Amino acid sequence: MSTDKRGSGAAPSFRISPVAVGCTLLIAASGAIAQQQPQQQPQQLETVTVTGIRKGIEDAISVKRNNDSIVEAISAEDVGKLPDTTIAEALARLPGVTSQRTKDGQASNIAIRGLSEDFTGYLLNGREQTSTGDSRAVDLSVYPAELIASATVYKTGDAALVGAGLAGTIDNKLIDPLAFGHRVIAASVEKIKTGLSLPVTGSGHRKSVAYIDQFADRKLGIALGFVKADGTTNELGTGGWGGATVAATDANGASLGNVQVPAPFGNGLDYKNRRVTDERTGAAAIVKFQPNKEFTSQLDLFYSKIDSQAKEARIQGSMGGPITNATVVNGVATKGTWQLAANCGISGSANCIIDRAESIFDNDKIKSVGWKNTLKLSDGWTTSLDLSQNSAKRIERDIEAYSSISTADTLSFDTTGSGTVQFKLGNPTAYTDRTKIFVRDQQGWSGVADPNVAGKNLAQAGYDKGPTVTDKVSAIRFDVTKDLDGSLFSSIQAGLNYTKRTKDRITDEGVLQSATNNGFDPFSFPSDAYVASNVGGTGINMLTFDPKADLWQGAVLVRKYNDDILSKTWTIAEKITTGYVKATIDTTWGGIPVRGNAGLQIVNTDQSSGGYRAAVGSGVTLTNPAVTLTTDGTKFTDVLPSLNLNGDLGSGNVVRFGLAEQTARPTLTDLRNSLAVAPITTVNSPLLGVYLGSAGNPHLKPYKAWALDLSYEKYFGKKAYVSAAVFYKKLDSYIVPQTNLAYDFTAVAQSLGLAANPKGNVGIFTQTVNGSGGNVHGFELSASMPFNMVTSWLDGFGAYASYSNTGSTVKMPDLLGLNPSMQVPLVGSMALPGLSKENAKLTLYFEKWGFSAFVADNYRSTYVGSVANDATGGYPTLRRIQGSSWVSAQVGYEIQAGTFKGLSFRLEGNNLNDPVYRQLKADGTVDSENKTGHTFIMKLSYKLQ
Repeated sequence: MSTDKRGSGAAPSFRISPVAVGCTLLIAASGAIAQQQPQQQPQQLETVTVTGIRKGIEDAISVKRNNDSIVEAISAEDVGKLPDTTIAEALARLPGVTSQRTKDGQASNIAIRGLSEDFTGYLLNGREQTSTGDSRAVDLSVYPAELIASATVYKTGDAALVGAGLAGTIDNKLIDPLAFGHRVIAASVEKIKTGLSLPVTGSGHRKSVAYIDQFADRKLGIALGFVKADGTTNELGTGGWGGATVAATDANGASLGNVQVPAPFGNGLDYKNRRVTDERTGAAAIVKFQPNKEFTSQLDLFYSKIDSQAKEARIQGSMGGPITNATVVNGVATKGTWQLAANCGISGSANCIIDRAESIFDNDKIKSVGWKNTLKLSDGWTTSLDLSQNSAKRIERDIEAYSSISTADTLSFDTTGSGTVQFKLGNPTAYTDRTKIFVRDQQGWSGVADPNVAGKNLAQAGYDKGPTVTDKVSAIRFDVTKDLDGSLFSSIQAGLNYTKRTKDRITDEGVLQSATNNGFDPFSFPSDAYVASNVGGTGINMLTFDPKADLWQGAVLVRKYNDDILSKTWTIAEKITTGYVKATIDTTWGGIPVRGNAGLQIVNTDQSSGGYRAAVGSGVTLTNPAVTLTTDGTKFTDVLPSLNLNGDLGSGNVVRFGLAEQTARPTLTDLRNSLAVAPITTVNSPLLGVYLGSAGNPHLKPYKAWALDLSYEKYFGKKAYVSAAVFYKKLDSYIVPQTNLAYDFTAVAQSLGLAANPKGNVGIFTQTVNGSGGNVHGFELSASMPFNMVTSWLDGFGAYASYSNTGSTVKMPDLLGLNPSMQVPLVGSMALPGLSKENAKLTLYFEKWGFSAFVADNYRSTYVGSVANDATGGYPTLRRIQGSSWVSAQVGYEIQAGTFKGLSFRLEGNNLNDPVYRQLKADGTVDSENKTGHTFIMKLSYKLQ
């Protein structure tokens, strides 16, 4: 399958084809059905036994057709066989659903209909889930696909859906052991090769086993699943601090005047080799007891653990000084040489090469327990009680070490070749010789005056930072349902849910330095140091090591504080009581069968947050200005109506209508009860001495929107469908940070005991607030069809495709690259986070005689995403991420009969088009990029039943 080579802003040649595919499938399939089934009756579904890819597709089509809401669904083609390795990858195949990929090339967060992951509700077997992230959004890569039987994405509101999101709600389902009529034992092993097409490749393994059985005359069912995976991936990263205009001379020393040095390295270098080691363990256990038709009890247990370590060898350095030996084309230096000063790390020279070693440790754990009991009473009454508790914990440490040589050197660059810019050092062996390169302070990076050495900043030979995040959710839910015999409603359901959530984010960070000579003594490289070759593809080799979680010998940690650091520690507590009533509609209007539901949800919220409130600004201090957390909060109630109507027009034609008021709770960063204020200290600034402050807001109300949905769907039994949908969300309340240029700090100054300010108490204050919204709107087209509906010659072949187009009138201030304590720019704007204007997907498959194969392309246009940002201590910030497509393919065979029946082989390739992860600047040029190469997976599976 061919793929185009597009750059920033280029239109992909592929992306319109899903629309054409959808129309073609509609026309072709309509004709085929008209010939084969001229008298098809309404609601009559074909009864066909299928397996493999077709089974997964047909099960998902049935879920979509039979649901009262507008939904998308995925279903495992067999036990432990979702189409991808994580639920995040599988969900990204659905119409109107996009995934944000990490720098490592893996799908993690999910956006629905142009709204970021923070607007989505996350459920497991109908229960709200915790998150290892910094807010509510769940990193779905922690859920192994082998442990998930199916997933449903609700795009419209439903009163009985507790924990729903404004964008939509994802409900992952574990295996139901009593849904199987026999014992099943399934196991698989995988060999993984990553980073293909890169200079260094990685490898990994994955093992899974599942056991499903029934006992006591099928009254008791048990399902057990276990997944273990490990592996390494390698990446090349490029970036810098933009272009520069510098003085230049040619090879003879003649002046060439001021010339441009191209981005991204003209003003500074940042190239790296990144190696990620990842170990994952997942387990699930489901016990279901159904002694009779009246009573059912089910216990669900889920566990997931991730241990990862990213090791980075980086070349960084400030450039921007004059260049010699320059070659200039149209005013741009395509070749040239910088002079690197001796002891550049100490002297603070503008031209300096820094050898940066970095290790990022991440330990995540998720535990989830749920116990639901359902009892059917007489006269059509049913009651249920559901108890659940789940927790998530993340411990992350990011340790950096900086090194440089003490002698003068030169650095030459050449941009005339293909691929990455090539660099050449004048004395390259010095950077790999442990007698010439040392870990030590670099250019006063600490940003704080040394209290013991006049005129110098505190020595910083490294940095240690990272949060510990703990999230807990406990819930109890009671439901009652009454079947009705009325002409309008078939049943009425009511319930009460109480959820208690606590989440803490505790941050600790500081400078690493020598324990002697006020921190300025250098460190020798440890004995396990090694040479990193061709760092970032530049051709430069560097001595490096992997900093450990413990301090290296002779190092001490000096903690530091400012408004940014203090804002990253907070606690959140929420008590949410939800009552609802929902009537199920089953009637006929004008001869048209109509079903659906109408309901009302009443949500009472009691929220509070603890945070540091201190007299501190962006300037760093070594003394903690706030030693205790201060708590504040609010209470409020939301009333949320919802309506879903589905009209069966006959012959598989269905029209759906949805109207609901939906909410999404504020991000926990926005809710934090932190506040920082201090006079501006910028020399020569006209605002010198004026108060500058920032804060979170524990009094925030949720995002709120009225959502209108209309969908037309055409079904051809269980085999195929085509669908067209439009949606409109009117955002009545949207949360944005706002800067007040004339804020009265009188009350704040009194509460913090600040001395009288000669400039007065009016200053600049930034805080998140509830503001007016805008709207999000768009349309979606999707189709799924086996080609034997067109001609028997194509039996076994098929396709499914989708295209979505989303827009928004929401005007967001330009928050790109800002941490929560920074002032909001008064000019400029950015797109709604998570919104990609276009998303297109196409999958072609074949399955017959035990053979199976598919090739898929998934495209997402440029968007703004939340990314962990080293420049702000790892706290997530918003970045513009370039659009890209991801091509995957798979081929396999399963033995159909004989002794080895159930044994299957599969070869899979991911990221086959070698997509590059790129972050963009405001002008659309590349700020940084990561190359991960493509991945091959060989899988051997066996199922005994």
